[in-house]
Amino acid sequence: MKKNGTYERRPPETKQRALDRMRTSTNISKLCQDLGIPRRTLYGWLEAELAKEEKGRAKPQSREQELEQEIGRLKEAVAERSLDLDFFRGALQRIWERRSPSSVADGSASTRKSGK
Repeated sequence: MKKNGTYERRPPETKQRALDRMRTSTNISKLCQDLGIPRRTLYGWLEAELAKEEKGRAKPQSREQELEQEIGRLKEAVAERSLDLDFFRGALQRIWERRSPSSVADGSASTRKSGK
């Protein structure tokens, strides 16, 4: 608020830059001094942005939207399992490749039979 009692409008880019810096800053009071923005204003902007993000994550309005979200989650789970499977398949392949060819090829024992 200006000294004469009127509010000063700031462009959305200024607000976004201030909020980005606020998220990474450890001293909010110093940040407010640097930006020339009252602390209360900065926290009001943050609260409004968090409310907007929360509204975007609100529960779906229709059954169709709910099912689409579930399909998305299932697709992500399948992709993760596929990556796991590829990893373990590659690891198993490397294990088989490291085995000595003589033990795999002829099947002979590693020690001789005793003469008893």
